[in-house]
Amino acid sequence: MNRRHLIAGLAACALPLYPSGPALAAGSASRSFRILRDGSEIGSHSLAARAGPDGFEIEIEIDIVVRVLGIAAYRYRLRNRERWAGGRLVELDAATNDDGTENFARIRREADALAVEGSGHTGRVPLDAATTSYFVPEFLDRRIWISTQSGTPLAVKVAPAGPGRWAVSGELDTTLFYDGRGEWMGSEFDAGGETASYELVAQSGRIVPLWRGS
Repeated sequence: MNRRHLIAGLAACALPLYPSGPALAAGSASRSFRILRDGSEIGSHSLAARAGPDGFEIEIEIDIVVRVLGIAAYRYRLRNRERWAGGRLVELDAATNDDGTENFARIRREADALAVEGSGHTGRVPLDAATTSYFVPEFLDRRIWISTQSGTPLAVKVAPAGPGRWAVSGELDTTLFYDGRGEWMGSEFDAGGETASYELVAQSGRIVPLWRGS
């Protein structure tokens, strides 16, 4: 398989913007997916979100093992924590092991920009940038997404691709799925000529109202 295509799809994860509520929504929510490649399970992706006095916080874990003849030919591990308030990123800390290659992203919000330090980029990014975490549909309205693997800002275009489907192109190529409530239901992308997709296996609560209420 082409590893570049697989990682581009994973790093990839327009609707009108929804206003944030005046009061912070209390609670927590979680979601877990299987990652499938041509129908075979190769990994997992989980999200755990909570709202509190300091805003909305989400922790994301991705683990992938691609096996060939029963032997692990490729491994990928990402751990990411993000904090948001008022629809804007406050801070992000992420670490990735891409088959032995270490990557990282560290972001802090300043008065007029996001300060990014990462394995792929160090510099300032507009305050309204999204991340490649996809967990709310508001991200689809934003033209810059920051890679949670490397901190690299990615210029994207988004177009409807069917009911609940959104095609992302530009410096990222993937298809994202959202249900009627705006909850992220996974993605689909090319992984070296075979289709990689997500299958929901467990969920509790709703992530979108927690983020919007921050």
